[in-house]
This record gives sequence, C-alpha cells and structure tokens, in this order.
Amino acid sequence: MSGDAVSGAGARAASWSPGALWPAVQIAAGIALVAVGLQRQDPLAMLLTGLAALFLIPAGTSQLLRRPRLEVVDGQLAIKKLGRVVFVPKSAVVEVRALGVARWGARQQLMRLEYTDERGREQLDVYTRLDLGTDPRDVVAALHRLGFGAVDRPS
Repeated sequence: MSGDAVSGAGARAASWSPGALWPAVQIAAGIALVAVGLQRQDPLAMLLTGLAALFLIPAGTSQLLRRPRLEVVDGQLAIKKLGRVVFVPKSAVVEVRALGVARWGARQQLMRLEYTDERGREQLDVYTRLDLGTDPRDVVAALHRLGFGAVDRPS
C-alpha cells in the first residue's frame, strides 16, 4: 500500500497497486523471446517464442496501465479497469472481505470486492497480492477503516 494521506480536503486517502518490476520483466522477457525466435530462423522456434511473447508482453503492459488498481479519491473508491476508471461511492459498496483459498497445498489470500455500478448491476472483483502490491487482508482492513463495505455480521 502506498498510503498517501493528503491533508486538508483529503482528496486521496490511500492507493494500492502492484510493483512495476514484475510487469517490466514480463515485457523484457517477451521482447527477448521475439529476438531469440528471429535469430534462430527456425519456424518452430519462431512459433513457440512468438506465442510466449504474445502472452507476456500484453500481460505486462496491462499491469502497468492499470496502476494504481484501487485508490480512494474524494471519499469514493476508484477502481482502475483496462479502458477506464470506475468510481464507486461508499453507499454502493456492498461488501469488502478477505478470503483464504487453499490451492495445491498453499494458502493464498484474496480480496473480494462487491459493489453496484452506475447502471445498478452488481459487480464482483477479486484481487490477489499481485494485484494490490500488499496483503489483501491489510487492504480490507484499511477500506473498512475508511468506511467501505464495513458491515457487522453475527458470528
């Protein structure tokens, strides 16, 4: 979390985004694979390295373009999508909670964000540590402190 607290009007309280290193490595690896494939001049090598680059370069570019992923701006939650930014007021956030998921013997933490968009449709976004740049449980706690999706539930 890059907890950017702005004094005065409080325009931006906090933002979360992945690091720039991993997406840059993905893009560089994709470009290197293209160079290796072109250097080999073997059709199969060109096909395989081209396919790998076809996945690596757009994935890295997408991650760099969607920074910061979540940000609190003027009391609203700004969610960076691929082509736009969605602003969600506190009243439209239905739920923010952490989920623990076990896969292949490893436990992974996720953040579940449920909200109603401007058209009245329910939306569900799920974020990992790679999406947020920090532990999703910390982001959930910070959003609850800021008044987003904090609901009291019976135990």
